[in-house]
Amino acid sequence: MAHSENFFGDYRDFWWNPDFLVLMAKRLGLKRHKTLLDVGAGRCHWSRLLVPHLAKNPQVTAIDNDPKWVREGAEIQKGFKKLGASLDVQHSDAHLLPFADNSFDMVTCQTVLIHLENPALALSEMKRVLKPNGTLLCVEPNNRVQSLLQNSLNSEASIEEILDHVKYVLLIEQGKKKLGQGDNSLGDLLPGMFAEQGLKKIQSYLSDKAISMYPPYENPEQTATLQQWAQGSSWKSDETDELTYVEALGDEHVAFYEEFQRKYSDAGNKMMSALLRKEYHSAGGAMMYLVAGEK
Repeated sequence: MAHSENFFGDYRDFWWNPDFLVLMAKRLGLKRHKTLLDVGAGRCHWSRLLVPHLAKNPQVTAIDNDPKWVREGAEIQKGFKKLGASLDVQHSDAHLLPFADNSFDMVTCQTVLIHLENPALALSEMKRVLKPNGTLLCVEPNNRVQSLLQNSLNSEASIEEILDHVKYVLLIEQGKKKLGQGDNSLGDLLPGMFAEQGLKKIQSYLSDKAISMYPPYENPEQTATLQQWAQGSSWKSDETDELTYVEALGDEHVAFYEEFQRKYSDAGNKMMSALLRKEYHSAGGAMMYLVAGEK
């Protein structure tokens, strides 16, 4: 499944605290790695952040199954050149990587496995092209927890309303899985999946980043977040509407879907109005796992 353009906006540049990446790079010993494969790279936001923590003059290879990002490769390369790194961008599928065994010191992906029909196969491929003692580093979320987070609009919501939103998110998530479009909360399972692949020295961390939204929403990460919200959710598919996900689980869920749409159809307008009045606020927490292991 190709990533939509929504997945690669400026918002993605604010996913990580720089000092957290410094700490992770030190713990994982990334300075020993010179060759890096970024799977499902898009505009290479993630590998660009990793480059300063690798060996001097690293060689980065980026693959994505959306030809758009390959066509933009020359422009993306300029940013890597400024960092002292080379970049090769290729069109490829994470389930079948076009590289020989033991090709890279490090292989990584960020929010890619949650969109794949067979993430275990993709992990197997990543391990295959990884050199012995190399590092596999994957970043994946639990997205379902977002339905339980409070903001200034839902802080007084009834138990029924909260449960409605949790059930709705679970229906979408489970429908997406049934249609073979991935698991939005795969991050919870990553360490176990690494173990099933026979990886060693498995380490699991949670990002310490929270993009807090509070008036007047003027700092760069808040501005980028507002732009992201205006484009819509980044974890839904461009190819499938929500009703199709619900229908995939059985007709018995359609009545709930229709009632949910009726009850909460004005939620987006209420949120936009609160933002325009500069009354919306939230701590902006997320549950993003960073999991590493060695071959």
